[in-house]
This record gives sequence, C-alpha cells and structure tokens, in this order.
Amino acid sequence: MICACFAGCADKKAAGNLYIKALECYDKKDFDSSSVFINQCLKCDKNFYQAQFLKAKIYFFQSRYDEAEEIFYDLAKKYKESYDIQTYLIQCLIFNGKYDKATRKIEDLLRQNRGDWRLYYYASLVAAKKGELERRMQMLDAAEKALGSSAKVYSDLAFVWECLGVAQKSQEYGEKHDAIANKN
Repeated sequence: MICACFAGCADKKAAGNLYIKALECYDKKDFDSSSVFINQCLKCDKNFYQAQFLKAKIYFFQSRYDEAEEIFYDLAKKYKESYDIQTYLIQCLIFNGKYDKATRKIEDLLRQNRGDWRLYYYASLVAAKKGELERRMQMLDAAEKALGSSAKVYSDLAFVWECLGVAQKSQEYGEKHDAIANKN
C-alpha cells in the first residue's frame, strides 16, 4: 500500500491532487491506497463532494455497507438530483437488509424515471429477498421492457465506432445490440 503522509493541507489544490491520486488507485481497484489518499484529501477540504462520493464508493466496494450508507445518505440530502448517489444508496440498503427503505427509495426514483432498468432490477432483488415471487417477476418484466430501447443505443454506438475506425469496439457494441434485439 502506498503511504500518504502529508503534514497538512492549506488549500483546495492539495485536495485536488490527493483526489486524483485516490482516483488513480480506485481505478486500479487498490481500495486501501485509495482510502488513504481520499482521507487526506478530505482533511484538506471536508466539503469536497467528489471526494466524499469516492470515499463512499470505496467503502461500498470494500463491503463496508454501513459506512457507505451513512455517507450516501448525507450526500443524498445535499445533492437530491444526483442519480448515482441514489442508486448506490439503494444498493447499500439492499445489502444491509433494509428492504422497506430500499423499496421507498426505488419508488421515489421510479416516479422520476421509469426508463431505468436498474431500478426495476433492484426492486426485483428486494422482492426476492422478501419471498415475493410475483412482484419479482413483475419487476423483471419491467426491467426487460426498459432494456428494450437500449438495443438502438448499442446499434448507434456500433455505427459511431465503425465510423471512427475502431472495429473491435464496433463489433462489441454490435454484439450487444444483437443480443438485446434478438430477445425482443
């Protein structure tokens, strides 16, 4: 693990540099080192939104769901419009067995966005945990319908990558399109 020992932070520039180091470690899935850098970053600037969010994601991927949930709740209060925060919070609630709270969050988000298949999938996970087979099927059917429109997105991505001359990416997205389009 990389040791980050800094004698103190006087400005937001130092916080930014530490955040970048934390992000680099996070991208490499070196969550321990990333955590060291992000904690130093937050000592420099405790209100650094992206750093708080990264810290919560580090906790999440370290299976420290209680700690992640606490940060996601705080961030969700401040940044209600952040969909990513809300979806991570839902996942934490599910992993922590707080199914009623997860259901309320899912329903709140579905009122705003009926097109996100993940919300239906999360609802199906909650239904599975509660032994509600019929509800699980309903939510999985809704997730499949929401996914149906993604075939067009994959087709467009395949076309764009082909235009850019990146055959491997074009083929990858073409296969995703075919897999989804053939189901519908």
